[in-house]
Amino acid sequence: MSKKLHKPVMFLLGLSLLAAGCSNSSNGNNESASSGTSRDTQTAAEFSYPMPGSMELTLMNEQLGGTPETLPIDEEYAKRTGISIKHLGGTPMTDQKFSLLLASGELPDIFLNTWLQYPGGPDRAVEQGYILKLNDLIDQYAPNLKKTLADHPEIDKMIKTDDGTYYAFPFIRSETGRVYGGPIIRQDWLDELNLEMPETIDEWHTVLTAFKEKKKASAPVTFRTMFLGERTGGFAGAFGVMGNFYVNDGKVVYGYLEPEYKNYLKTMSQWYKEGLIDKDFASIDAATVDKKMSSGDSGATLGWQFYIEKYNAAAQESDPEASFVAAPYPSAAKGTLPEFGQLDNAYAGTSSAAISATTQNPEAAMRWLDYGYSEEGSMLNTFGVEGITYKLENGKPVYTDLVVNNPEKLGSDQVMMKYSHGTNFPMIQQDNHLPSKYPQTAEALGVWKKTNHEAHLLPPITPTAEEADEMSSIMNDINALVKEAELKIILGTESADNYDTFIQQMKDLGIERVLEIQQAAYERYLKR
Repeated sequence: MSKKLHKPVMFLLGLSLLAAGCSNSSNGNNESASSGTSRDTQTAAEFSYPMPGSMELTLMNEQLGGTPETLPIDEEYAKRTGISIKHLGGTPMTDQKFSLLLASGELPDIFLNTWLQYPGGPDRAVEQGYILKLNDLIDQYAPNLKKTLADHPEIDKMIKTDDGTYYAFPFIRSETGRVYGGPIIRQDWLDELNLEMPETIDEWHTVLTAFKEKKKASAPVTFRTMFLGERTGGFAGAFGVMGNFYVNDGKVVYGYLEPEYKNYLKTMSQWYKEGLIDKDFASIDAATVDKKMSSGDSGATLGWQFYIEKYNAAAQESDPEASFVAAPYPSAAKGTLPEFGQLDNAYAGTSSAAISATTQNPEAAMRWLDYGYSEEGSMLNTFGVEGITYKLENGKPVYTDLVVNNPEKLGSDQVMMKYSHGTNFPMIQQDNHLPSKYPQTAEALGVWKKTNHEAHLLPPITPTAEEADEMSSIMNDINALVKEAELKIILGTESADNYDTFIQQMKDLGIERVLEIQQAAYERYLKR
């Protein structure tokens, strides 16, 4: 696979998303793309990278954990922009540690997080004085982002609130990057047992039963609870339903209220009783799933694309015939598309960079972030460092042996994580056509994208601060109730026939009011 793809990949500089700010000099001068005031134009036109002053800014991300190591991409960004970043680790917006951080008053210059999840919404974060409203700052210091938004109103619509407030530099996924997860299965087991790739929920039952009885798999399918039916359609999509909020024919619905969700849980409960679902699924972590998949304890899971790469690498050390591949999302009937799979909005709110209202240098923060939307910044984020991870041949980037034939046997994605920002970074993501060691990895997205999910996708709406506060207070209890009900029913401690009781409890807690808020916000979004 590596040799096959060691040829010029499609050059992306011509993409109009990043037509702004292209430099004719090696230091990346960025002329203004603004059509605003002459002062704005002059400010942007006189600026060139690297920014003088050797400044340092602090940054926190949304990944729970310690301080990340400094990587070559960090050093290259500092060299090119003139601004170094001190990484402070991170915490998710929904974690209590985030609230404690705000209360401490010791805020980083740049917050990389999911600001759509802020209690009260991004407008409230601005109102409370935690982050800056960026509208005027974009005019002055972010010509690349400004040009992108002017040229692409569909992106502009997604990344602001209803009143037009810009609150963060967004991470915008490429069209290909919107799908990245789904069912994974052992193709070699299917071949050995003379079984077809399962396409329906009944065929999955047949396959998992065979894995248990004939391959002696102790956990025929294993997965973490996050894959039950919320992050992806999982097996729920076969019943025409999914967890959380989505759209049906212009109406916002909450999947857990739908009668089909009860049928889905009833089926999962039966599978668990039959020993087809990992008996430990309610408490296992990613490392445990990995171990079960690579050891032969399990033959199927729900996960992300890169899992296929690592499962094949691990399992083939002891079993060269092992082959993990993507399986289609199951449907209700043969030959029909499932209603749900996994599909993100181009802007899902994740990895979006807000600037602290307490920063001492908002211009430096704006300049550092805006670089990622320039043409030069896009090349760096996509292909890494010229001469190290790629070289240009006939104007097109070609990956070096460091990437496609790594001397330390690292996968191409592992190498590029050190030298680029391929995903989860404030930028417009471009397809890097990164070679994978196993063809099964590259083939996965084409399998998983075959659903009707696009028709149901709720865009990144922004309820008003008051609406968001009200909704948050209601959903805290409902979210806990839903998770409790799911686990009780699947584990068999509660009958699926009692799910109607949980539905009534959700209504008593105010889910119908939440749906009113969501519907109003959705309709406002459509009018932006």
